[in-house]
Amino acid sequence: MRIFLATGTILSLLLSAGCSDKLSRQTGLTDADLLARGQKKAEQKKHKDAAEAFQTLIERFPTSPLASRAQFALAESRMANREEIEAEVAFDDFLRLYPADPKVPDALFLKGKLLSGQLLPPGRDQGKTQEALKAYSQFLEKAPGSPRAAEAGKRIAELRNRLALHEGAVIDHFLSRKRFDSAEARALRALEAYPDVPATPDLMLLLSRALDRQGKKEEAAKVRSTLAAKYPGRGGGKR
Repeated sequence: MRIFLATGTILSLLLSAGCSDKLSRQTGLTDADLLARGQKKAEQKKHKDAAEAFQTLIERFPTSPLASRAQFALAESRMANREEIEAEVAFDDFLRLYPADPKVPDALFLKGKLLSGQLLPPGRDQGKTQEALKAYSQFLEKAPGSPRAAEAGKRIAELRNRLALHEGAVIDHFLSRKRFDSAEARALRALEAYPDVPATPDLMLLLSRALDRQGKKEEAAKVRSTLAAKYPGRGGGKR
């Protein structure tokens, strides 16, 4: 716990290097004072000042009963202030240091939302998509009855479809390079992982193309037949 705390504190210190020294020079402030100050600044939407107060509380009173609330509030303030990297670090610190805190589901939901704002288009690195999907999934595991559950489920569906679209882009790349066996293998894995998303018919079409290019005509025709049966109107004709 001390090692984790130290690691989190070091990261926080590095990330807060830009904070003014005004608050840090004030002595005599209790942990309750700092929490109240941060909450007041947050209510006033002065998120940078709020984050400074919460950060100071964490640094001066790392074992305070209020430290977990300050850590969560710090992450929220960083997020509200559009400090994406700092907010992600703060959420990760909260989840690592306080895994049994009642605010853990909220932290997971907000982390998912934060990461969802940083997604790259299909065909590029999908690390943030994977992380956002993980955060929302963990949220649903911990709080399936939450009022936010429906929104989390919707986000998960969108993220899974984005990953399927990314797989489609990779398969298309293999086809353009005439790496038909790689395209087939990738398409099969993608269909196994994403059999029920809007992009699934496109994956099936790509699989049939990969099979056709390898002379696997019967297998390709079977894929197209399945496509036509499952998705009428999408066409199972040869492409």
